[in-house]
Amino acid sequence: MPADNTAQTQASPTTDINYYLVIQKYLKKQYPNIEKQEANTVCREIVFAPNTYISKINNASKPIKSLRENLADFIERDKANNEFIPYSLDAEIADLIEKNNCETSSMNEYYRWISATADILRHMNDGEITHEDVGERNEFINMSYDREAEILLCLALYEGAGKAANKAKMDTLKFKLARLREMRSIVRNTSTLVNSKKLEDRTQIQEYYNYCTNLLAQKENYIPNFNLILNLNINHSNDEDLEEDYSYINYLHQVVLEMMRKLEEASKANQRPQQQENIINQTEASGPNIEIEQFLNNVQENEGR
Repeated sequence: MPADNTAQTQASPTTDINYYLVIQKYLKKQYPNIEKQEANTVCREIVFAPNTYISKINNASKPIKSLRENLADFIERDKANNEFIPYSLDAEIADLIEKNNCETSSMNEYYRWISATADILRHMNDGEITHEDVGERNEFINMSYDREAEILLCLALYEGAGKAANKAKMDTLKFKLARLREMRSIVRNTSTLVNSKKLEDRTQIQEYYNYCTNLLAQKENYIPNFNLILNLNINHSNDEDLEEDYSYINYLHQVVLEMMRKLEEASKANQRPQQQENIINQTEASGPNIEIEQFLNNVQENEGR
């Protein structure tokens, strides 16, 4: 292994290739009229977007897969390395995230979730609901959404670092994610049951509690009975992101792209009033200008003001 690394280091060029500039060079060659901001957006999409993503260049839809394939040909002709995203640290980052949440082992957290859910059920069904009980319930729900986001991130990192090499860790996280969603469903369902006078609702809370105590008594790889979780209305086996062929890295790329696009659109909207103010200030400094006044009037009319 060390010998391979040495050989790879010796074979590498003395200067790193700026992939971003390579992409921009290609885009400007193919689309001479592309604006700088749009070129930056498309460059990012070429790096991150899944193959099903549709990009836009000059308001025309372009399948990202075709753009990426053409780009790969261009880079190959330039003898450049087409590995845009370095994944060497991804698995280590995911390990660190999990270690910070799971103490000595990943499954310790799993059992903490179940114990916390059982405590909430007991406190919400002891005949007196206090502010502390409600706060405990809400805190668990908020935590569950935060941890779900972190687990999905870790799954994407493990997949990006090498799905085969990290399969065991991914299977553990998917197992935990399914149970976390079950615990959240149970906790959320308690709000409609605790104040009910119906005997069947009280029985349902007891069934939830029995389910939790049963999980605590089982080994780590225990899979609950499908009909039981279906009957308890906490079934998450049909969640798309728990399927074997689901791509978490594509999901993560899609989220990042959508978030960045929204930020850019918001930035443009915020810049528009500032641009108008700058024009007005320039006009006042240089004296009346009929063309600029007409321009501002047209902008306001187009925006419905």
